[in-house]
Amino acid sequence: MNEDDLLVAKAQEFGLPRSLEGMSVDSLKAYRTALEQEIASVDHALSHREGALAGAQALFKS
Repeated sequence: MNEDDLLVAKAQEFGLPRSLEGMSVDSLKAYRTALEQEIASVDHALSHREGALAGAQALFKS
């Protein structure tokens, strides 16, 4: 299994890619907005977790 296969498998775990066929322009715009909001939420969660990880690593680094 190569890296592309792993990425596809991981995307399918989250219901991606989603079929965009048959979606109206308004529906596509709403879907894009929802995805952008989800990305912002993920970025926030990553930032929080990376900060916690850095703190833990600093604590145990001595």
